[in-house]
Parts: sequence; C-alpha cells; structure tokens
Amino acid sequence: MLLGRTQEVRYLENNYKKSGNQLIVMYGRENIGKTSLIMEFCREKLFSYYLARPCSELEQLKLWAGEVGQDKVRPEYSSIFPEILSEGSSKFILVIDEFHNIVKNSELFMREIVNFIHNRYHDRPVMVILCSSSVGFVENSLVTKIGEAAYEITGFLEVRELGFLELSGCFRKYSMRQCVELYAVLGGVPGLWQYVSDDVDVRGNICRAILKKGAVLRTEAERYVSQELREPAVYHTILNCIAAGKRKLNDLYLETGFSRAKISVYLKNLTELEIVEKISSMDTAGRDNAMKGIYRIRSPYVNFWFRFVFANYSKLELMTEEEFYDMYIAPEFDAYAAGVFPVVCREYLNRLNQAGRLPIKCEKSGRWIGKNGTIDIMAMDREGRTLLGACGFSEDEMTYENYQKLLSVMKQARVKADYIYLFSAGEFDDELQTLAQRESNIELIRLSQL
Repeated sequence: MLLGRTQEVRYLENNYKKSGNQLIVMYGRENIGKTSLIMEFCREKLFSYYLARPCSELEQLKLWAGEVGQDKVRPEYSSIFPEILSEGSSKFILVIDEFHNIVKNSELFMREIVNFIHNRYHDRPVMVILCSSSVGFVENSLVTKIGEAAYEITGFLEVRELGFLELSGCFRKYSMRQCVELYAVLGGVPGLWQYVSDDVDVRGNICRAILKKGAVLRTEAERYVSQELREPAVYHTILNCIAAGKRKLNDLYLETGFSRAKISVYLKNLTELEIVEKISSMDTAGRDNAMKGIYRIRSPYVNFWFRFVFANYSKLELMTEEEFYDMYIAPEFDAYAAGVFPVVCREYLNRLNQAGRLPIKCEKSGRWIGKNGTIDIMAMDREGRTLLGACGFSEDEMTYENYQKLLSVMKQARVKADYIYLFSAGEFDDELQTLAQRESNIELIRLSQL
C-alpha cells in the first residue's frame, strides 16, 4: 500500500465500485503524491492517463492525439476519447492530470467530458479523475469556470500533506529528534523527501539538497510561492517579514510600507494556498489576555527558506554551504524546530483520540496564545472537560518550573485542566516524575513514544 494514503485509496475504490459513472476531482499541492496515489489505485485496472501541459487548446489536442496514435492536423475530443478506451466491459478509468491547463483555455472540454461520462462514445461504465495541483483554482474558480458541468462532479478529493508518523516511517535510520528536525524543514510533502537521505544527518541534507548551488530544492520555496500568485516580489516581502517576526497586520504595514488593505488581500491569498495561516486561540474566559490577529508561515519549507536563507542569500553566494549553515542556521535551528514540535505532539494526541485511548473524547482542539505565554495544546469534549498540553524540545529536560509556567498561563487563559499531558524531547526532572506518579491526571510523554 502506498505510504500514508490508505484513506485516499479507499475513497477512490469505493467510488469505483459504485454502479454507473463517476467524475472525481482530485487536487493538492505539487509534490504531495497525487500521481503516485493514482497509479496505486489504477494498478490492475483498465485506465488511460494524460498529463495536460500549459499550452493552447489546439496544441493540447495535438499532443493528446499523438499519444493515442492519431495523426490529425486538427484533432478533436470526439476523435480522441473513443481511441483511449481499451477492450473489455469492466469499468474504465480516464485520468487527466493537471486538467486546469485545459479548462482555463477551453469552453468545450468539460462539455465533452460530460458527454464521455454519459456514454456518448461507448456503452461501458467509466470513472473520470480530473487531477490538479492548482489548489487555488479548484477551490475558488473551478465551479464558476465550468458552469453547469459542475453538477456532474460526483466527488472531490483533496490530497493533503502526510504527517510526522509517515515521515518517521520513511527515515528509519534517524532518531526521533532528527525526524522532528527534518519535518520542521520539509513538512509532510513526500515529493521533497526524495531529495534527502537518512544516511546523512540533517545538517548534511540541508547543505546538500537545499544550500548547494544547483541543488533541486534551492529554488523550490520561491518557485512554489510564485507559481499561482502574481507579483511575487510583494509576496516574498510579506513572507520575509513574517519569518523575521513581524506577525501582526500593523507590524507588516510599518515594515513593508504597503497599505493595510493591500496586505490583507495578499495575506488572504497566501492563506487560501495554505502557505500562511492566521493563528487563533481557543475561546476561553481569558480571551482578553489572548493575542489576536497573528499570522505565521504554515508551510514548513517556505518558512525555513524565508527564516534562514532569503534574507542572507548574498552570504550564501560567497560561502560554502557548510559555512553558511554553521553561521546562519545552526544558532537558531533548535528554536526553529521547537516551533514545529507542538504540531507533532498534536498529531500524536489526534491518533490516540481516534483510537479511543484518551481519557476524554476530544471534539475540538487547538492552542491558546497569550500575551505572556502559550498553551501548546488545548482540547475539550462535549461536556467541557479539558486536556491541556505543554511541549518542550530545546531543553535537555522538562522541569517542574516548566509545569508551573503552564499553570501560570492557565490562570491568564482562565481555564482549568482535567488532564495535563507534558511532552519532552529530553527527559523529565525528578520533581515532575514524582508529581506524575502522585497525580493520575498528569501524563509524561517522551519523544520516543511519538
């Protein structure tokens, strides 16, 4: 089975087994593994695959016709579709990858797809999968663009990033700490994982796959931001400022000189593409003590690039990648990875919650960001019972003082904890271990357990 995509394959299989014809729209960012997922699903089934290119409709038709063995000066969909059907009576799958490259330039394409699924060219059941890496187009423009053809869509499948568990399963030679560090750089994008190896430490992988001249990932962050967004210079400016700690709208206004209205529009676009997110605290009685209107870069690789490389690019040109890493990345890298550690811990708790292994059935979860401290994990059940968590990554051990800090922030949030989960990438001091033995509602969880 394809790593970490059991639910997605099951979704496609369930649709395939339905009677009649299906039209599925699958989408997700580049390098997320959509094509691998499709190939896994189509294995041992009758299917045809076409990758649409960014070109005119006529050129698209010529390319497609050439791939199915036609040699026509002006081919049409009506001549291509009958050619792609293989012999047999079982359900046939037609996959059109990056279909937005056709839809954006064609008024006819979707009408012909509707004709295809309505058996105009054949008399057998079919399943059409329209796949796209243009997340913004699918979520914001597709339905308007294709009009009534949208009623023919029988399902949408968003292919999202994989979790920390899948990454740690791929890099088995790494310690769990190294896996957290790598996850903080590459996130859950398997297409980026292929460029690194657990035969090399994290520093070596960053130097070789990201910082080295000619490295595949050296231009990835800026290319990814620019592929769906106009005016990349404006977006790069905003991202560079957020990475430097300017996380509120007014801070960005003062730093960039752009109007607040303009910044708001660009932040909205970045949020829709899941590059940036607006952080919100869970609602508590201490809402007046919570920070509001904070933005952060959600995409780990984009965050890493703008945090460490973008502002220091001139130095990278003049230094070896190892020298650059040691001077500009190493001093702050531990603190950077610590910011991602709560994401890993929340994923762990989500798995326990789904398996029914938490003391409460969490219905909503998040965090609380105060003016003088943060509660890394906050989860509640329907009755209002609360589970809180604190995550420590940078210290050699989590201490009783860290626990007292959590209690202090809880007072600011005006929330009480029925259960407390403390996560540490190191050890726990003796006082905390004694406390956990005495108090049954306190759990100590080490990195190795994740």
